[in-house]
Amino acid sequence: MKQIIAHFFLVTILGSALLSCDSIGFRKKTLFKLLNPSHTGINFNNALVESNELNILTYQDFYSGGGVSIGDVNNDGLADVFLTGNMVPAKLFLNLGDIKFLDITENAGLSDMGKGWYTGTTMVDINSDGFLDIYVSKSGLYAPEDRENLLFINNRDNTFSEKGEEYGINHSGYAVNATFFDYDKDGDLDMFLVNQGPEKFESGSLDKIRKENHPYCGDKLFENIGDKFIDVTDKAGIISSLIGFGHGVSVGDLNRDGWEDVFVSNDFFEHDYLS
Repeated sequence: MKQIIAHFFLVTILGSALLSCDSIGFRKKTLFKLLNPSHTGINFNNALVESNELNILTYQDFYSGGGVSIGDVNNDGLADVFLTGNMVPAKLFLNLGDIKFLDITENAGLSDMGKGWYTGTTMVDINSDGFLDIYVSKSGLYAPEDRENLLFINNRDNTFSEKGEEYGINHSGYAVNATFFDYDKDGDLDMFLVNQGPEKFESGSLDKIRKENHPYCGDKLFENIGDKFIDVTDKAGIISSLIGFGHGVSVGDLNRDGWEDVFVSNDFFEHDYLS
């Protein structure tokens, strides 16, 4: 009986405390406010539809998600939003101010990007012309030619032209995302690409597999040589094996020697990488 009374007393106190907090507005002071798409104009849903051929059992990355990159693509001082979906078309939303956006995907030349399971996206001024370009990573159970990553060069008029092959970074692996930084200190941006894939392997041979670079699944480093990028993964000593299952990558000078390092977060049985 004493325990019941004690529990009732405690609940009463907590309830009174919550009411008191509400009465003086503590619970109403939040850092963020959810805005309705009817106000923002950003209406996007990375809808996934399972089938007998494509589901979490046939493709382990089925629920890994798409990507988002934010940047001022038209240099008007406002941040614009680009979204990729795994099974739905990508969208580019132009910021009109007052947190209102306009879907300009079709006019921008981004409405038809071909087959592929679209994953991460990065905005970067890859040709140093003062305008942000858009890099899109692709994956999925497709043929290599349908997994080629895309690079959309900003035409400086709210339109884009795809030039991934021209720049040498139309890699056809199982990409998750890419980050750009000057790895060799020559004044231009190089690219580190995180890949993961559904390739099969023998679990007992991990040490051997870890030493063998894989063309599609392993992470890649591309050096910018002025008018094109070249694969310098082996030269730079990057682990690029079949068992690397990267989810994210971050770049920073961890040991303060003036050179940026790369950290890759892996999943399953593989360790994270620090290069």
